[in-house]
Amino acid sequence: MGTSKKKDSSFSIAIVVVIVLIASALLILRPSPEQVVAVSQDNVLRVEGVTRSTGTVLIERLDGVETTIPSLLSPVYEVTLSGIGTLEQAEFLFSFSEFSARASLQEVVIYQFNRETLSWEAIPTFFDLGAQMLTSELDLSGSILVGLGERVL
Repeated sequence: MGTSKKKDSSFSIAIVVVIVLIASALLILRPSPEQVVAVSQDNVLRVEGVTRSTGTVLIERLDGVETTIPSLLSPVYEVTLSGIGTLEQAEFLFSFSEFSARASLQEVVIYQFNRETLSWEAIPTFFDLGAQMLTSELDLSGSILVGLGERVL
């Protein structure tokens, strides 16, 4: 009877050791987070975030795009994360200074194009009056279309 209990406890210890070794290897091999920052050529849109994959963020200004964004106040931008992965807690920062003469800051929101419903949706937007910046936070994988417009009540 004594040897059966010894074998069971030895087997349990071996399982625990194997689990610890596998978990340690996964933590070591897991890519470390990488800070990513991109700015549009016209300095209106800045995107910042953290990714665990190797990739870059590309911002392309799309002029002449017809949208259903109410009172469009900015160009539409396509933001693309190259490679596979997600840009976590990506901050979209719009410089509002050149658009401030056309609308009240409190009435402006960032819109995102929803590819499933094929419509523009307002996303939670925060204001920094001192820096004249509008900010929204999203997770980004693939690409997204964004622009500024007036809030619809």
